[in-house]
Amino acid sequence: MSSWEQTYDSVFFLSIATLFFGFMTATLGYCLKSKCENFSVCCGLINVHRRVDLEVQEEMKQMEIEEHKQESKNNV
Repeated sequence: MSSWEQTYDSVFFLSIATLFFGFMTATLGYCLKSKCENFSVCCGLINVHRRVDLEVQEEMKQMEIEEHKQESKNNV
């Protein structure tokens, strides 16, 4: 019978680490896209306080810029 070092080699641990960090990246990405102002991840290890009103203002400006681009395209 083979030992665990041969069964669970570096490829196994690299795969586990990749899955873990990929999951954490996706989780944090979705948390940052959410519209809540306060949230914590990992039992309070990571706390995020967001200013949602500033993000709304930024989105409104981006929409205005896109509208102006469309209007200038239509006028040409």
